[in-house]
Amino acid sequence: MPHHGSRLYLAIDAGPIYDKTGKLIAVVETLRDMTLQKLAQTALQELANHDGLTGIANRRAFDETLKLEWRRTMREVQPLSLLMVDVDRFKHYNDSYGHLAGDECLKKVAGAMSDEMQRASDVVARYGGEEFAVILPNSALDGAIVVAERLRAAVEKLGIVFANSELGHVTVSIGVASVTPSATGDSWQLISTADAALYRAKASGRNRAVALLVEVLTVAT
Repeated sequence: MPHHGSRLYLAIDAGPIYDKTGKLIAVVETLRDMTLQKLAQTALQELANHDGLTGIANRRAFDETLKLEWRRTMREVQPLSLLMVDVDRFKHYNDSYGHLAGDECLKKVAGAMSDEMQRASDVVARYGGEEFAVILPNSALDGAIVVAERLRAAVEKLGIVFANSELGHVTVSIGVASVTPSATGDSWQLISTADAALYRAKASGRNRAVALLVEVLTVAT
């Protein structure tokens, strides 16, 4: 409704009316306003695909998006990169400051990372607990490392106090993996590689990004 600046969703039913000879003599149409039902359906869909705490994409949305991007980049022979991001020593943070503070910490980390995304195709998702995942379509390893370092710096810049940590504030470790998808591969291989890179980042001292491509290891600090 352009003049009112609003949109209505209408269901149209049409039923024919025939005379005794079978000739069509009229058509009865009814319109039903489905706007509230449609808005409720859209809201439910949003809830189904977004994390209730942080407001970013949830694990379900992540899984669906990664599968779609795997197939698309395979068709187009383009690289696909994945970042696995983990808040360093988060259990210790929760124990020290309480779960409410922990929730606020996760919200701020998610917000900082989302603000750093420069392309609509990039997806930041809460993978589970204090772990996040970032899907970077059409991004090779070098570009993914740049994004990972930007995210790491953005979280550090938040300056969330964590007195008992190495640096005195909340930091993240990031595992970076990149691949050009093929029909013989699987998106879980990309996740596994990113997880392995994340493990190395933590083992190397945390607050850093480690990238893996095939058997090549690159470290961004």
